[in-house]
Amino acid sequence: MRALLITIFVAASFVAVTPSLSHHSFSAEFDVGRPVEFTGTITRVEWTNPHAWLFLVTDGGEGNLENWDVEMLGINTLMSRGLTRDSIKPGDRLVIRGFGARDGTTTANASFVSRADTGEVIWASASGDRTP
Repeated sequence: MRALLITIFVAASFVAVTPSLSHHSFSAEFDVGRPVEFTGTITRVEWTNPHAWLFLVTDGGEGNLENWDVEMLGINTLMSRGLTRDSIKPGDRLVIRGFGARDGTTTANASFVSRADTGEVIWASASGDRTP
């Protein structure tokens, strides 16, 4: 009986720890020496933990389209700042400022998000709150 309880405890410990292993540090993924700024159209929004994600298509120049994946904060933090699942929808044109991925891909972490048509700031971190 004791062996069974120990086995259950160990298994439960692994299950409890697994979600925290999937989280990463900012500096492991993104490079503050690689600032990015672009305007794009939302194609999809993932309102999930540990971070919300915005997926945009941009004009990469010379008629080439680029797909960007942009990491935001966790949804609980975004909701505490007034954002909801419906604040950003496919078709919205946004201005994004932030920092690009260390691996050079079209992945970024947002420090500033605003609407391209109105300039309304949707979200800005302390490092991204300068006006465009």
